[in-house]
Amino acid sequence: MRSIDTDSVAPAVPKPPVPRLPPRLPIHKAALLGLSCLGDPTRLPYLLLPKIANRYGDIVRLFTGPTPALTLTLINHPDYVDHVFTRHHDRYVKHEATIELVSGEPVALPLLEGREWKRVRSAFNPYFGERALAQATPLMMEGITERVDAWSRHVHSGELVDLEHELGAVVMDGLMRSMFKVRLRPAEIDHAVDGARRYGVYVISRVAMHFLPRWLPNPLRRSGEEAKAELFGILDRFVQERAGCPSTGTPDLVDTLLALEFDGCPQIRERRRRSEAAGLVFAGFETTAAALAWTIALLCRNPIALGKAYAEVDALGGKTLAYDDLENLKYLRACFDEAQRFQAAPANVRTAIEDDEVGGYFIPRGSQVIITQYALQRDPRFWNEPERFNPDRFLTDKINRNTFLPFSIGPRKCMGTRMAYIEGTLVLGAILQRYAFQIRDGWTPMHRVRVSTGLAGGLPARLFAR
Repeated sequence: MRSIDTDSVAPAVPKPPVPRLPPRLPIHKAALLGLSCLGDPTRLPYLLLPKIANRYGDIVRLFTGPTPALTLTLINHPDYVDHVFTRHHDRYVKHEATIELVSGEPVALPLLEGREWKRVRSAFNPYFGERALAQATPLMMEGITERVDAWSRHVHSGELVDLEHELGAVVMDGLMRSMFKVRLRPAEIDHAVDGARRYGVYVISRVAMHFLPRWLPNPLRRSGEEAKAELFGILDRFVQERAGCPSTGTPDLVDTLLALEFDGCPQIRERRRRSEAAGLVFAGFETTAAALAWTIALLCRNPIALGKAYAEVDALGGKTLAYDDLENLKYLRACFDEAQRFQAAPANVRTAIEDDEVGGYFIPRGSQVIITQYALQRDPRFWNEPERFNPDRFLTDKINRNTFLPFSIGPRKCMGTRMAYIEGTLVLGAILQRYAFQIRDGWTPMHRVRVSTGLAGGLPARLFAR
């Protein structure tokens, strides 16, 4: 288990005696930095903000607009992350652009604020505690085992397989069984994964276009809306089936969802429940599946780490993995963490709801504060040899919790963090028990903007039986 030391990092820039404006990024230099990233525009969000952070320091005013809403400040130090996300989290809310994630649907838990967020989260919290997750793990492993065993068909064919898609199907199956007690047919799982991914790309495009005129066309709109209809159709079906046939055993997550009271007419309440179900699926599926794809991709490029991962799994003797095995899979969890460090989200945005002072610098009410996990999680001040894939750092190093943010931090930290670690570790273990990999020649991992950071072009590989 990794230890965390919140005092072992370099201090932030010294505080001035009175609040002042953060240093401002010159517009012409911002343009030059942007142009330097255009050789690969798909990676622009992962390159531009880190370049600015690395060149201009721990806090920099990116843009000062005619209104506070268009004033953007980039922070790049764990002390400032702690201020905004933990110690004074009540001074900030999620940026309104993130509401685009729901694409016309009622806002769900990941995007709620205030009393409604507390009410819904309190209702769901018991199902993400350790006891409930331990009880749900056998159902999760049923789905994982069936899907991973089915990969044997790719061994026999020798064909290149997109492991990113296959991992999405494994995670989706395990999640639907353990969270919603729903067993979907393999074709339905594949359909749901494709739909969720297409919808995810679409909603991210909506976020990117948030500040542009609404009349501008979005080329992804048709595909995205079709994907949303398909995915929501699946969710509607199992929620309505449960509503018509309540469970008779111990109440589960779907029972709680159906029992929650929401304002509005019956149609609005039904849409709200569907949005909550969709929020749980997106939060539980895409984050874990994308992180697993990065984990296998980076392990395949680091044979020593891969050998250690195989050895840890082999020590368990080939049995079907269970919740109790997690304590003996610490290196696999470290691999999962190290891959998430490389994966990283490009940015996390908060809106100040009152005037504030961060590190002695003035943050006006209504302005936007941005952190870039991609820069923080590779900053050599806080990480030893940050460009080297080294899972052992999560077993031996003292890691500042405000520099590693795969599930955010503070009161708004992802409710499903522990579930993601359980499923991610068990999926990785089940795969390594059965298969070896050969990544396509010339392939290198590149970031792809989705709801979670995916791999550009998927993960093309051949599978071999062990």
